[in-house]
Amino acid sequence: MIWKKINKIKFKNINTCIHNFKKKYILSDWILDICKKIRNHSFNQSQRCEIHKIKVRSLGFKKPTKLKNIYKAFKLKGYKPIDPPLAIYLRCLYKNQPRGEWLRIAVPFNSMIDSDGVPHLPKLGSALGKLFIETYWSYPGAIFHPHNDFLVQKNDIKKNKFQKRKKKT
Repeated sequence: MIWKKINKIKFKNINTCIHNFKKKYILSDWILDICKKIRNHSFNQSQRCEIHKIKVRSLGFKKPTKLKNIYKAFKLKGYKPIDPPLAIYLRCLYKNQPRGEWLRIAVPFNSMIDSDGVPHLPKLGSALGKLFIETYWSYPGAIFHPHNDFLVQKNDIKKNKFQKRKKKT
């Protein structure tokens, strides 16, 4: 299910994004720490993409399962993780988030590591009348439940077909 379409990113880089977010949202210490590593990232402001919201149950899991299995199922269904800077940017696209909802954002394994060496995946939340961007552990054995939602991107099918064709020649 398409959650949001991004037609234009309104920030030039992650630094201006985080600076703006500090005024409007609650950012966890881990998000701030991880962003120090990617602070020089410049956004492609004309980047277009579709972000999809996928429930773990819709991937075929009826019981709690490991994150590595969820990621494998995403790949089989044609989805891919979201790059960390774009994952953080998603906070400003969801201002009317229902209270109590927490959306996990699938990012590549080991792409968001804090200064203590712990891998994370970001999550968007709404509680106490505020909007948050926090993190959850991101290791292959982390357990998630069928009712959990993840945000992912759809694989670029045209690009994949071109790459397959190119390999054959």
